[in-house]
Amino acid sequence: MLRFFKSKKKVSFNEQLTLLQTIGIKLNENISEELLLKEFSLQEYENDPYLLLMLAMGGEVEIDNIYFNGSNNIWYLDTECIEDTGDYVRIAERIKDLSNGHLEMTEINDVVDIENLEASLSFKLDGKEYHWSLKVDDDWLDITIIYKFNELLKLKSPDKSISIFYLGGQDCLIGIFSKQQVKQLNTLKGIKFEII
Repeated sequence: MLRFFKSKKKVSFNEQLTLLQTIGIKLNENISEELLLKEFSLQEYENDPYLLLMLAMGGEVEIDNIYFNGSNNIWYLDTECIEDTGDYVRIAERIKDLSNGHLEMTEINDVVDIENLEASLSFKLDGKEYHWSLKVDDDWLDITIIYKFNELLKLKSPDKSISIFYLGGQDCLIGIFSKQQVKQLNTLKGIKFEII
């Protein structure tokens, strides 16, 4: 059984990847470890263990000029990301990916009109139609959308919640985890997920 604890010794890139996979944060099939090493060096990963690896896994990785999600278990989000129609659709699609089949939304559409202070998201889930009006604040994400998705998630999978690790600025890491997963993640150096 793997032990989860804070350590002052350097943790190798492969050890970090193995431990995160054990907790439930895995690379998508088309993403290789070599692609992550284009984001940060081995030394950088060892100097700031787990955090840099989750940032790389949670972001987009370029393969032949096409961008793919590094992982469908973790998401690196810059909350200053809403500029035009389609941006809230992208948010919903990413939550859908993270939900591992629990939030199988269809017919996802949005309206984003910063100038006229209009933003909304609509979709279908389990045959029910949803329409959410969202707050416009320049190009900032209306973070209440994450809480709304969490309420839907709790109806489908009560043992899972959206958890957020605020990185001290306008960006964060987001995952859908059990309480046990959050507990395991939060034993790692510098990691602090909050269950919403």
